[in-house]
Amino acid sequence: MKNSVSRLLWTLALLLLAAVLVFVNLPEAKPVPQVPPPDEAPAEAEPLPRGSQPGEELPDFTVRCLDGSEFSLSAQRGKVVVINLWATWCTPCVKELPDFDRLQREYPDEVAVLALHSPPVTTDVQDWLSAFSYEIPFAVDEDGSVGALLNASTILPQTVIVGPTGVVSYNQSGALGYEKLLTLVEEARG
Repeated sequence: MKNSVSRLLWTLALLLLAAVLVFVNLPEAKPVPQVPPPDEAPAEAEPLPRGSQPGEELPDFTVRCLDGSEFSLSAQRGKVVVINLWATWCTPCVKELPDFDRLQREYPDEVAVLALHSPPVTTDVQDWLSAFSYEIPFAVDEDGSVGALLNASTILPQTVIVGPTGVVSYNQSGALGYEKLLTLVEEARG
């Protein structure tokens, strides 16, 4: 009997020691995050700065297209908007127009392209375009107001890419090839 009591005491002592070791080595408890009651609205995120540089929200604009329709930035929400600032007298601009048209034709549900001719107009753009069968909308920035909004450069072509939420992801001068356009559109999608 003495043996069984001794064995029982040793077992209890070992169990007590194991419990103490486990308790002492437990990670520190972290505070539970407080969830606001349903009647309290969470704090609103700070609005993005408005502008035409990457990371800024591009202000809305509307232009009348040469076919009589209107192109409004806000109507394109959910799509990547690609704005090509160009001119008939700009050789690199004319050379890349088929790439912008191809982008619009291949991704009509995901991408909205606008070809915006910069002022001053030295050629009748409508007559010049009649030799082509482009599907992208063309507009002329008669007074330069949209160009000013886009921080248009005097160096053409210039491309501005706006993501589906209205945030600018790209705004640079220089000709782009089709593959580069696709890469920029994918980056704008996020």
